[in-house]
Amino acid sequence: MTADRRVLPAESREPRVTVLARAERRIKLMGFVFLLAIGAMGARGAMLCMVPQQAIIDRGEVQRFDQVPQQGKRGDIVDRHGRRLAVTVDMPSVIADPALINEEDRHQLAVKIADILEADPGEVEERLARKSRYVRIGTKVHPDKVRRIRALGSRAITIEENSLRYYPDKSLASQVLGFVNSAGDGRGGLEAYLNADMKGTTTLLQRRRDRHGYDVDRPADADWRTHAGHTVHTTLDRSIQRITERALAGVMERHEPLSATAIVVDVETGDLIAVANAPTFNPNQVGGDPEPRRNHAVQDAIEPGSVFKPFTVAAALEEGLVNERTLIDCEGGRWPVGRARIRDDHPHGVITATEVIKYSSNIGSGKLAMMVGAEKFIGYLRDFGFAARTGVPLPGERRGVLRSPDRIKPIELVTTAFGQGTTATPLQLAMGIAAIANDGVRMRPRLVTRVEDAHGVPEDIFPPVEVQRVVSAKTAQAVARMMITVTEAGGTATRAQIPGYQVAGKTGTAQKVKDGKYSSDRIGSFVGFVPAKDPVLAIVVVVDEPTKGSRYGGIVAAPAFAEIAEQALRELGVPPDPALMKEAPPPLPTEPVAELAPIELTWEGVGWRMPDLTGRPFREVLAAVQGSGLRLELEGGGFVVAQQPAPGASLPPGQTLRVVFQ
Repeated sequence: MTADRRVLPAESREPRVTVLARAERRIKLMGFVFLLAIGAMGARGAMLCMVPQQAIIDRGEVQRFDQVPQQGKRGDIVDRHGRRLAVTVDMPSVIADPALINEEDRHQLAVKIADILEADPGEVEERLARKSRYVRIGTKVHPDKVRRIRALGSRAITIEENSLRYYPDKSLASQVLGFVNSAGDGRGGLEAYLNADMKGTTTLLQRRRDRHGYDVDRPADADWRTHAGHTVHTTLDRSIQRITERALAGVMERHEPLSATAIVVDVETGDLIAVANAPTFNPNQVGGDPEPRRNHAVQDAIEPGSVFKPFTVAAALEEGLVNERTLIDCEGGRWPVGRARIRDDHPHGVITATEVIKYSSNIGSGKLAMMVGAEKFIGYLRDFGFAARTGVPLPGERRGVLRSPDRIKPIELVTTAFGQGTTATPLQLAMGIAAIANDGVRMRPRLVTRVEDAHGVPEDIFPPVEVQRVVSAKTAQAVARMMITVTEAGGTATRAQIPGYQVAGKTGTAQKVKDGKYSSDRIGSFVGFVPAKDPVLAIVVVVDEPTKGSRYGGIVAAPAFAEIAEQALRELGVPPDPALMKEAPPPLPTEPVAELAPIELTWEGVGWRMPDLTGRPFREVLAAVQGSGLRLELEGGGFVVAQQPAPGASLPPGQTLRVVFQ
């Protein structure tokens, strides 16, 4: 079957000439359009060549050049003697570009590199044969080996400069120093606070790239240099910091508290010689738990308790309301204030202002505050530095709380006098007690003495700063004499005694507030300075919630104070007083009673329940019994062999406890 073809009649067909003419016109039109397009493109190209646009130039530069950021080496942190506490260690890597290595030269180059790096030649050659433009041959390469690698002169082998922040003493002063994260930014402590100073300058380096996007130029290791960060000189003494942390480790072992803090201050300058916290952490290996990184010295605002009493007495002395021998009626240990009743742990009747400090009388302190008046008393506390940040260059510093004198109630004024209902940081307590030691002049705490550039030229210098005179030298010296009695026989801190040095101090045992109420948990603390008559160091020890043994500041904190002070004074070359060496009590024994629990007196409503003192050393008996209001009759020396009354008996304050040592 054939298809049906229709053939137009001859008369209906267009002439061939007409068809060809129309086709010719169409061809000419399309040619004109193409010529017009080509002409436009040519004109555009000529315009771009003759009059280039900035946007096009910038785009071409981006495609042609590669910008590589180079970070300057981070500055060091050093102690007061220039000993490094934090350093940046060069950790260079050897990088190869296999595309630039001839196949016939690969084996010989691999052998040379392996010999320098002490690596397997076969493994190095395998890396050099990879289909890549970036192959890491070695990491953490020693500088001497880096020099030998560069001496090979191979364009395919380059050095990539890397660095690592390193803390030579590991956990020493870790909360003060802080650490550096993987991005090179400081976190916590001085690393964060002075990050901009230490980080150094970031420089953008340009390298040419080929059409495949690979770098054509050699890397910057041999040609470009970046600006290093500044070195921070601190007031810390590495040796005394280590002494302080060792003492806190002993506190943690003996009493198992939540934390412990100690601060050592140079009385004259306000320099922070040591700032220690336990538990601690190693900034070389930062873990996930943030609690060990907490700097309790500035980030904890606690109720200070009885360590506040020297400031209360100083205010009353400065106002001329009392002197060291002024008698104060302590109401037998109970004093009604409105509907509340203030109690003394160690009840007394009439005592002197000095004995308010010695026996740590809440009632005596409260009466002194009432005598001074709310406005003046709160004003003195603010002058001592409470309820205001000290300005120390550490992140997270707390302000603390003091009640307003306009709204404070009588009972609140009384409790503030013995450190209840107010909060302060350990650093505020340290600087306050240092002001008393410094003849009444409060200094600003100084942690950084200067910041130097990479050439050793000082960029910033921080001299000692006197904030203000809080009380007169006469008042400060009187308070110091009162505080000496705390560490003498009958005081609450005989464990703070140091052979050859007279100690001025004050104990504190504060209740902790939990869920808005005072709980049974305690904070034991001790503040003091040595030597008492010509002070060099002021020291604060705070033990948060001891769970093993005693909870009293005279037991948990005072021995740590003595350990820190004695070794620090030796480190500083402060000689002991030979006369005091003769009068020093015998040291605590290390064998017979090392495993015994601390002695504790228990109040039974009308008297103290007598513990068994058999086998206990002289100093331990003094520390446990003194401050209870009991009269002590001591015979002999060494260890307890007899006592009267017998263990278990009840003995009211004012009665005599006879102890025989042998």
